[in-house]
Amino acid sequence: MKQQQQRKDQAQPGERFRIVIAGAGPGGICTAIKLKQAGIEDFVILERSGAAGGTWHNNRYPGLACDVPSHLYSFSFEPKPDWSRAFATQPEIKEYMLHCVEKYGVAPHIRYGSAVTQAQWDEPRSQWRITTAAGATLVADCFISALGMFNEIQWPDIAGLKDFKGELIHTAAWPEGADLRGKRVAVIGSAASATQMIPEIAPEVKQLYVYQRTANWVLPKDDKTYTAQELEQMRRQPELGLEIRKMYWGVFEQLVTFSEPVMMEDLRRRGLENLNTVQDPETRRKLYPQLPLGAQRPLFSNEFYPTFNRPNVELITDAIDSIGAHCVRSGGAEREVDTVILATGYAANKYLSVIDVTGRGGVRLKDAWSDGPQAYLGMTTTGFPNLFMLYGPNTNNGSILYMLELQVDYILRKLRHMRQNGIDWIDVRPEVQAEYNRKVQEEIYAVEAWRTLGSKYYRTGSGRIVTQWPHNMAVFEERTKAPDNANFEMHKASRSMAEEQVAAG
Repeated sequence: MKQQQQRKDQAQPGERFRIVIAGAGPGGICTAIKLKQAGIEDFVILERSGAAGGTWHNNRYPGLACDVPSHLYSFSFEPKPDWSRAFATQPEIKEYMLHCVEKYGVAPHIRYGSAVTQAQWDEPRSQWRITTAAGATLVADCFISALGMFNEIQWPDIAGLKDFKGELIHTAAWPEGADLRGKRVAVIGSAASATQMIPEIAPEVKQLYVYQRTANWVLPKDDKTYTAQELEQMRRQPELGLEIRKMYWGVFEQLVTFSEPVMMEDLRRRGLENLNTVQDPETRRKLYPQLPLGAQRPLFSNEFYPTFNRPNVELITDAIDSIGAHCVRSGGAEREVDTVILATGYAANKYLSVIDVTGRGGVRLKDAWSDGPQAYLGMTTTGFPNLFMLYGPNTNNGSILYMLELQVDYILRKLRHMRQNGIDWIDVRPEVQAEYNRKVQEEIYAVEAWRTLGSKYYRTGSGRIVTQWPHNMAVFEERTKAPDNANFEMHKASRSMAEEQVAAG
């Protein structure tokens, strides 16, 4: 694999592209590959970090792995037959993403160290003006956001946090070379990142305090490590990997809506069996989930619960009162620590509004989304022409890589229609978006597990769920492939502009 070289932002003021993509994570990579396969080369990807991969490059906390099986968490057009285990860890997924970048010639289109800070729709010119943190401005006919959900780190509002004199780490910004050996460590949070990290760091720290606000369902993980013989066989017979993918597909298509009673009861039973590996009755009681399975994001680990059998690990469920220079205070107790790890995730319900986006009539996206993010099919939002979002509002379910493929295919169909018909911009009709989101929220409410006010990860401040897709992947595919050009306001370019487009190919 070629070594990726970090490049500075090379864009000049007003540099023009047909398409600008924000983010070189899985969504940006998938978009670039499919654009190139469609013969479109006039695009650039602006990536704020120094390498491609998105979450799988930026996150590196100990134990980071995917909760979707490896053979399903890969692009359908680029199957990997020899995943080392059933659920791949961060290094292997990152390597897979970089492999896709190099194999499909995406690397020359990426500009690293180019964080998008602002995007403005220029109405007279029917163009997007996109500004980076370095002050460069790019002009594009179409702006595709591949920022997804995981952009803005969620810092907890805890009194005294800024006064802590020890080492303060957030799992979303894990420092290279962090050494916790022999230290007294407090982990604040017990959800996804904590569940994966805690078993990894517990054996090396002197003392580990785990501060839990809400107990989660932690299900066992069938995380098989493939033998050398199995890997060689899968390389020789790629159809074996496709069969594994097909098998997991069937399981996940039933699982993601939490609507199969027999499956849900079996998962609940297995989750409680997993919990029963905790030996201390009081600790086990504190870890017992109080919310229905599915009300929060289900977690998967075989090592999380047994970690609490270690003598150097203590679970604390008292609310944190404050943090001192060298301690954490809760429930009248003061525990001295050397390191505080914040496992508090991202502000996952902000999406593209983490940057300053202005649409038609000078309307800001933050204002348009004052009641929470919403979009038609999770990809387009009224008042922001030629703006497409990947992993946008209400598209989170199943294997996000396949969901991304469906979204990119939809966007390409729209771009093709515009090109063939001399259309310079499209904008989803407000009544269409309103009805679509009304129906999606109605369908979300039909998912019994989500009626409980569970994880804030799913919701805006109003309580509306803005992250989850209420059906399986097959339904999303059906809806994104349905003809819907009538749902858009379309502005045809002048005859001269159309002729220019044809002449330009």
